[in-house]
Amino acid sequence: MTVLRPLMVEAKEFDVRDLLTEWRWLVPSDDTPLFVSAFGDWVFGNPDGSLWVLSVLEGTYLRAARNSREYNTLNKSTEWLEEVFIAGWLPIAAGNGLEPKPNECLGWRLHPLLGGKFEVANLQVFDMRVYQSLMGQLHRQLQGVSEVPNPKRPWYKVW
Repeated sequence: MTVLRPLMVEAKEFDVRDLLTEWRWLVPSDDTPLFVSAFGDWVFGNPDGSLWVLSVLEGTYLRAARNSREYNTLNKSTEWLEEVFIAGWLPIAAGNGLEPKPNECLGWRLHPLLGGKFEVANLQVFDMRVYQSLMGQLHRQLQGVSEVPNPKRPWYKVW
């Protein structure tokens, strides 16, 4: 029997600052990344104790739970995991030889919002950094958000 990659991995396993560069237009800077799914979706903790989900499929940032207790109840539900994280696609992908390594995720060759179909032939393993960048840019453009400003750099030059 094949052991599937876990659906969720702790965010501390990644360079979150780098991965979230193209999502800063959507994700508040004071929210803390907690988990990243095998499909590149994120779970964040807000300072008020609520938990939020960044969906790379839908390009949304929505509150998932009022607190960790509620989240820990919800994440035991197969239906909730399917609805929020498309969890049912993980074993389907693995059964078709698509098993992402720790620095990779599953994604869509042609994003469904651009006409891609929800089928195995449209799934692909991506480098996590590349997919996060592509999806952040795609959703920013689809939602008509202006270019993300570059971080301020000092006016002086150090040699």
